[in-house]
Amino acid sequence: MKYLYLCLLSFLVALLATKAASTTATTPTYFPDLQIQRQTSVRNHETANLTRFFDHYHGVKPYPITAYLNAAEQYNLDYRLLPAISVAESSAGQHACGNNWFGWQSCKGSSLGSVTDYIQFVSDKLANGIYYRNRTIDQKLTSYNPNPAYRVEVEKLMKE
Repeated sequence: MKYLYLCLLSFLVALLATKAASTTATTPTYFPDLQIQRQTSVRNHETANLTRFFDHYHGVKPYPITAYLNAAEQYNLDYRLLPAISVAESSAGQHACGNNWFGWQSCKGSSLGSVTDYIQFVSDKLANGIYYRNRTIDQKLTSYNPNPAYRVEVEKLMKE
């Protein structure tokens, strides 16, 4: 009888160990799914925020939201920075010089093919340009436009 209990106990321990091993083996695939869900949720939230932002300021349609979000991710910038600059500089394209929604070089001497090209160009400058690299948003904005009221205006727009 004692032998039977020992066999049963050994069987239960082996069964529990197998169950624990199989649970551990599947756990790592669960976490990447959560990460993808979180990234999708954040992206949807940012898209909705930018849509409301451009609607509020009556931006030129179609809104280049995907270009803004991709550039922000690619250049490690706050996703609200360039949209806020575009509203401050051109009312989100309403008063732009061609496709230059950002007032880059005071609309002199640069003409890129599309708004998306400007988003990429200005994002690259704000991330890697000599006057902007390794600086805070405040410092970047001061270099972009040294008028103190400009920095305050863009930061206020970013909080909307």
